[in-house]
Amino acid sequence: MTMLEGCTMLSGAWGDVSAHEIGATVTSWRPAGREVLFTASDAVIDTADMWHGGIPCVLPGSGRPRGWAVPFVHGVVPRVRWRLLDASGDDAGARLRYATDATATAHLPGADRFPSDLRYELEVAADATRLRLDLTVTSPSVAATVEMALHPYLLTDTRSGRVDGLGGVPFTDFTDGSRGAADPPVVLGGYLDRVYDAACPATVDSAEGRLSLSSEGAESLIVWNPGPANKQVPGDEWERFVCVEYGCVKGHPVELPAGGDRRLSMTISVG
Repeated sequence: MTMLEGCTMLSGAWGDVSAHEIGATVTSWRPAGREVLFTASDAVIDTADMWHGGIPCVLPGSGRPRGWAVPFVHGVVPRVRWRLLDASGDDAGARLRYATDATATAHLPGADRFPSDLRYELEVAADATRLRLDLTVTSPSVAATVEMALHPYLLTDTRSGRVDGLGGVPFTDFTDGSRGAADPPVVLGGYLDRVYDAACPATVDSAEGRLSLSSEGAESLIVWNPGPANKQVPGDEWERFVCVEYGCVKGHPVELPAGGDRRLSMTISVG
């Protein structure tokens, strides 16, 4: 195990995985030496601003809600340091476990919109073929409505890339506000911002190889790439990734009863 300035890396004969305590963000997964996750060249990992890369945890809200201003489109949880509870690994694979709670986010704008005792935990398991994330939110004392998502930046050549598995699934296209249903495949290569009404298994194919994705506990799937015009990443780096996210967002929030919890899982497989 290697630890450096908040980042933990576990490695073995299978490959390596890295995560940062800020947002409990998985920053790298390299099964058999193949990097699967993208990080922008200008990324600065700190609590002040959102950076583009890795797998951020989106909680307890997403986007910019109507009626109140919030500076964090991925919610307040990515903007704080999580506690590393456990890290272990061998030549077969690795595991990491992080946790935080609402006391850590209480100073941030928008945090007071949610219960003051929310708890969050992330478990990460990695090996030579699979990366699995299990994100759990718990509301110990009162009912709560939250949004949650796992937001992977997948290293992809968008010039040759496509997303399969979404044929016929209704979606909202937030590039223009329209509704539609996907004709397979979803061809990459420009600005995409779609929220699908089902959390189907999906594959991403490009010159970088094939990735297979699936989820448990999700209600929706999001496909996003900023394209060349939005200038969210330097130069032509938008051509090097696509985000295929699983979550409960945009009309599909999680309704937590008092004392209840919700687990959202995502698995990324290579090959």
